[in-house]
This record gives sequence, structure tokens and C-alpha cells, in this order.
Amino acid sequence: MEQKSTKKQWEEYWQSLNHQPQVIHQDLLDNLLEATDVRGKKVLEVGAGMGGDGLFLAKKGARVTVLDFSSKALEKIRASAKKEKIDLETVLADAQKLPFTDQSFDIIFHQGFLEHFRRPEPYLLEQKRVLKKEGLLVVDVPQRFTTYTIKKHLLIWQKKWFAGWEREFSIKELENFLKDCGLEIVRSYGWGYYGKLYKLRHLELGSWYQKVWQRIESSRLGLYLTFSIGVIAQKK
Repeated sequence: MEQKSTKKQWEEYWQSLNHQPQVIHQDLLDNLLEATDVRGKKVLEVGAGMGGDGLFLAKKGARVTVLDFSSKALEKIRASAKKEKIDLETVLADAQKLPFTDQSFDIIFHQGFLEHFRRPEPYLLEQKRVLKKEGLLVVDVPQRFTTYTIKKHLLIWQKKWFAGWEREFSIKELENFLKDCGLEIVRSYGWGYYGKLYKLRHLELGSWYQKVWQRIESSRLGLYLTFSIGVIAQKK
């Protein structure tokens, strides 16, 4: 039987006590905010989970809609929004059939979403459909060349991975998926280090060592070392 990520698994995950807490992916948000002013923009977060990024953008003045196919996840987002007195819309729907008209949003983004599908194209094309002309799509996913990838696939093989199944991307592969969907790359970025690479990056060996890493991180090579990668693309 082919392993895959299912709605049942996610409902059980978000209902459990051990699910991921609400987090803000600051690197994704910083790159988005450098690319555009979100105030007054219509923003859609797809596969929102706990919705931390959507809540953050709502505080920045964006008109945010968060979408997930887990009712349990959306319940938690609504509770957080009520507690923080934040106005946003929650939508229960399948991301492959978005319940919105064409060109509805200025910005669409997702973090930790696309890797749960063997064929990402249908989801990207559907997001492109509801994105306005000149609108931005932000895709943030696990980067392939890490020891995390090895650990994850071992757990998948043992049928112990919390999401059932998951993939990963290289930066070139992710950019090509977006280009093939007719989107134009605005910027690519990476963030975080995993395992021993994190310790290696933060060794205190003097300014020369930091300069070497800064040079790597500002180059294309850096995008093949980080734990996660992201691409901001535009609909022309």
C-alpha cells in the first residue's frame, strides 16, 4: 500500500497533545515583507496548521484568510485569533479545489505544506488561479540535502512518520516547479541548519570564520545547506 499523508492523520495530529505549537516562521515573513508591503493586501495561507504566520500578517495590517482541511486546526486558529483580538477568516477546504474565484488574493503563502504531495503541480496551479495578476506566491519547504531527510525517510519506511509520507526539494527543483506553472521567480532564500551542521555554523573561531559562512550564505551554495528553503514567485 502506497504511503501518503491523509486527512485522518492530520485531524488526529492536531487533536493530540503532542502537535507542533503555534510558531512564526520569521525568515519566511522577513523575506515576504522585504518583497512587498502587506498592509491592506488580501492574503491566503494554505495548509495553515496553527496559523502563526497568518496571525502575524494580520497584525501587520493584512486581510488574512487561513485555509486547512483539518477542522481541529482551524478551531485552534480561531481560539488564538479570539484571544489576541485579531480579525481573520478561516476556511475549511481541500487545497486542490480552492473555494475562491479567480484572482482573489494579492499574496498566497504556505510553509510545510507542499512537501506532503507527490505531485505539487495541481496545488500550485490552483493557487495561481486565485492569485491576482502581479500577486506573489511564497512556497517554503524542507531542503533535500540534510541529515534530516535521511532520518525522515527512515521513519517513513518504518511507518512511524507523524504525517504518513513527506518529500523534500532542492532549490533548483522548487524553482523549476514554479516556473513550469508560469510563475516568475522574485527571490529564493534558505534558513536554519540541522544537526551537526548547526554546531559547525556556530563555532566561535573568530571573525574570519564568520566571514566565510556569510559568504557561503549569500551565495547559491548556501541554499543547498539550509534546513528549509523558500521561493517567492510572481504571477505575470
